[in-house]
Amino acid sequence: MKTKIFKNQKLDFLELRYIKDITQCQKMHLHEELTITAIKEGSLNISFNDSFKILNPNEIAIINSNTVHNAILNSEIVKDGYVLYIDKNYLQSLNLGISLDYTFLQDDKNSFINLCEVLLAEDISLLEKEEIFVEFCLSTFSFQEDIKEVEKNSLSAKIKSYLDKNFLEDIILEDISKEFDITVVHLIRVFKKEFGLAIHSYIINKKVHKAKELLNSNLPIIEVALQSGFFDQSHLNRSFKRVFQITPKQFQKNILS
Repeated sequence: MKTKIFKNQKLDFLELRYIKDITQCQKMHLHEELTITAIKEGSLNISFNDSFKILNPNEIAIINSNTVHNAILNSEIVKDGYVLYIDKNYLQSLNLGISLDYTFLQDDKNSFINLCEVLLAEDISLLEKEEIFVEFCLSTFSFQEDIKEVEKNSLSAKIKSYLDKNFLEDIILEDISKEFDITVVHLIRVFKKEFGLAIHSYIINKKVHKAKELLNSNLPIIEVALQSGFFDQSHLNRSFKRVFQITPKQFQKNILS
């Protein structure tokens, strides 16, 4: 089993990806979901805009939604990687979350790895999987009172909202700057300062996540590429693998199986 994915419509607030042999993920990117990562062998250098941390076995990296990062091999061999994506709205419904952009925790009892193996198991009911998942969340995250949110009416948040609505359109910087009555230079600086990504990188990131949603259906991958705003299937393949470390074909095959 080189790659395996757990995703179920009844538990649509989470998605788990397992990869046997881990490769570089050098492209700086972000996820709208909160992300938890762990490995069993080797070590990863996870970089953020202004710092980096080393992820070793018996540790978990918790990366908040919309936090820019990448992962680079820190040892010759890195194996058995687990990446869990959690819908931040679901966590908020439990009054849970984290206040930091990222945090690294010891997992000496392998509670996260055990959770992942439960989610991937075929002989465990959805009810039991959900209950074990919620128990993990309750033991890992803080209560909502401690969570800080970016001001929804800030300029950077408004720009992000605009991009979220229009990322499939053929927009240029001038279009966005006119929308907010600011210069192109100010636009670039404001967005990069708040989100840590260039605007074109953010849009590619949005397109990749749109493609991931479409891959849940049985659409041909070339159709997924076009509907998610890529030039062709090759363009989608390159961008998708940089963010998720697997190809769209591998992802779709695991989902549909």
